[in-house]
Amino acid sequence: MTQLLNLLLVTGLTVLSGIMDARGFYYAPLAWPHGRLDGRYALLAIGCFVGGLSLYILAVRYMQHVGVGSVAVQSAVWFVVTAVGIAVLDGTVVHWTRAQQIVGALVFVGLAWLIASTRATSA
Repeated sequence: MTQLLNLLLVTGLTVLSGIMDARGFYYAPLAWPHGRLDGRYALLAIGCFVGGLSLYILAVRYMQHVGVGSVAVQSAVWFVVTAVGIAVLDGTVVHWTRAQQIVGALVFVGLAWLIASTRATSA
């Protein structure tokens, strides 16, 4: 498999995993309206978490193919995608201040650097 295809798989699977988990985090509080369990939202949350975790495990396989073997870097990529996904789903991302946008961009650049430098040092 080509390196470009592996990178595309890493990106796509990680984004899908983060989105699924973000949806799980979004549905989890909806599962408890007025202190009572709403089974529909509970099952939606669980399903999203299971789907997100499954996609993450698959993404790790391709992360290893591109040289990202560090668990810290692998989970950091997922964390950022999930956090942004939650902010998008609940609408808070449109209310981010300029400072938050700058920090978000710096975190993205920092993770890209970690991935690139981890790959370079392990090659």
